[in-house]
Amino acid sequence: MAEVGSIGAGDVHEISPNGQIGSLGFPPMLHWGVRADDRWHIAKDERAIRQGIAGDEVSIETRLRVPGGDIVHRANSTTYKNSSVVIVEIENQTPLPVALALFITGEGSWKYEGNILARNQIPVLSASNPISNFLVASSQVDLHDLVKLEENQTGEERFAATEGSHVATIFPLSHTSTLRFAFRSGTAHDSLPSPVDLPSLEGIANGWNVHLNHGSTVSFEDERLERVLFSARRHLLVGSQQGLNSPYWRKGVPPFTPAIAAVSMCLWGHSDASKHLLIRLLEDTQMSAFQPPESEDISYLLWACNQFISLYENTEASEPILARAVEQIGNLIRSIPRWRIRRRADYSFLRLGLESSIRILRVAGKSEEVLQLEAALPKIYRKNFMTARDDSLPKALLNKSQSADPLFRYLSAYLGGIQSSGALDKSIVMSETTGSFSSAERLQDPFASAIFLLALRRYLVGQPIRNSPTVALFPSYNSKWFNTSLEVSNMPIANGEIGYAVRWHGDRPALLWEGTTNSQVHYIAPGLDPDWENSENRGEWLFPKQEPQETAIPLISPSIPKSTPQPIESEAEDNFS
Repeated sequence: MAEVGSIGAGDVHEISPNGQIGSLGFPPMLHWGVRADDRWHIAKDERAIRQGIAGDEVSIETRLRVPGGDIVHRANSTTYKNSSVVIVEIENQTPLPVALALFITGEGSWKYEGNILARNQIPVLSASNPISNFLVASSQVDLHDLVKLEENQTGEERFAATEGSHVATIFPLSHTSTLRFAFRSGTAHDSLPSPVDLPSLEGIANGWNVHLNHGSTVSFEDERLERVLFSARRHLLVGSQQGLNSPYWRKGVPPFTPAIAAVSMCLWGHSDASKHLLIRLLEDTQMSAFQPPESEDISYLLWACNQFISLYENTEASEPILARAVEQIGNLIRSIPRWRIRRRADYSFLRLGLESSIRILRVAGKSEEVLQLEAALPKIYRKNFMTARDDSLPKALLNKSQSADPLFRYLSAYLGGIQSSGALDKSIVMSETTGSFSSAERLQDPFASAIFLLALRRYLVGQPIRNSPTVALFPSYNSKWFNTSLEVSNMPIANGEIGYAVRWHGDRPALLWEGTTNSQVHYIAPGLDPDWENSENRGEWLFPKQEPQETAIPLISPSIPKSTPQPIESEAEDNFS
């Protein structure tokens, strides 16, 4: 299960566990089936189907088992004329020829000619091979029946437009051959290129690898962890330029999801995507007498601005964020309820916003406003009973040690798991075989992607709140990582970057690090040695002997069934239920 798209171009598409494709927020528009040696196998109705990542490590691969082997469906997305099209390759890996049917839903006047299928004269599908048969029906059931009976249109009807809401295009697929086609669900323009003129799936994957390598990189010895990390980053970058009112940011996720996503992207080196998203959020969040912004949304937005400014303070990147964030602080103050908040409600997000506001005002040089707000905080907190629940997201984000565990626990609860589970491996097993995190309403949930990236960043590089700037290298090391190498590169820290590697000499880990920063930084490695500290920006250190686990188990456990997740709205709404 996954959502695919292109950065800044067109719709995001969903790919279901059986290879159905459709625009996010709408029912699937395309599914497929195969006439094998025994019968028709309609993929969405079959049990012998598996999904994962293709050999290019990016495309979504769905395998349908038929007599003799697999029919393999691979899909990804690319751009065409500032829109997004889905590229699909379906390969016959059986020793026998089969017939392939592509089922497409949509009311209109349908017509095909050669390898092009059009609805209302707008191309919807362009294939690498000519369409050999074309069927139209008024319902999906009737269409499946027609296909299974192998009823053909007459010769006179082949090139005539036909009204209907469900169509099927049939292609022969010989042994070892592949059908490639381009599909789009929108109508942004009236042309669709031949699939041979679009990038290959391998080319699309290479482009994503190059793009992500411009940010931070991490090398693990666990393929599943790397897959989840890649999937989460790709997913948020696809969404970074989607409209704030689009299904990507509105369907089934808390309203403050874009703010969390912006922070997770900048912490992984995607500062431009983060900056553009934050600026759009700041411009969109305006105070109105008729519809004032929610205090919860402003609180998370100001927290996100503070996180960005802390990384890029005194740089051109932070200037537009800082100026707009200062304007929003007044909106937050005015949005705080004037009445006493009920004790059972969790309004700790106000603490998140107010404490972030103080730091923003301090960076902006507004010392008088800082003093006034600091003086008002005790009264606001006392009046509103602002004691954070242990399981709240604001408490996890404000954690002074910047521990990853509270965020992993929150992610587990959000996905329908056990709240007490807070380890990295417990979160990884809740991911799909494609590396995505699904939720009640999303095949790939951007809020879960963002929380995972925040937690994993803290797992690898921490910035605990201390009197002096401090960076923790691999703070979450534990015995599960014994004799496991790790490498982190180009990870942003305040006004700089850090990279490090962990290598092993027997049972002793060696740490090699190199940082670039404009200020003095203290480096610590509490997981390897709680007493070690170093102020050099470059060095290496051999740590004391580490003890392995008593029972040898893999770092990432096998998949386990997860309970059905419940949709989570904003935290405040959940607390009033």
